Amino acid sequence: MGTFGTKTFRSKRQQAEYEKSFLGMYQKLVKKNSFVFLGIPMMGSVAIGSVLLSNFTAIRFERHDAKVKELDEEESLKLATQKKKKVDINEEYYKLQGLLDSHENWENKRVERLPGEGENVW
Repeated sequence: MGTFGTKTFRSKRQQAEYEKSFLGMYQKLVKKNSFVFLGIPMMGSVAIGSVLLSNFTAIRFERHDAKVKELDEEESLKLATQKKKKVDINEEYYKLQGLLDSHENWENKRVERLPGEGENVW
């Protein structure tokens, strides 16, 4: 059998058999009213799929909520009574730089201005 573009050549008998088949009848209905026979089923499958998939995402969030739960009073009191060390930002910076041991008493000071020099205030 030869082809003409995308259409397959069918004899009259073959075409009559094709039109009686389910696919042939459906193709004829789609040509008449494509929205009813093609658009509505597609939109319905998308809507049903989103409803079914929402159950899977709900399970995910429920597991996350089970991990992250609210603290009761006893647990919050335990956290509050633990000894907390005050954090000095300069000390932490120099610990990271490895400079704390050699420059323990170093302090950032502003350079003195020359006589008559004004403050540069932007």
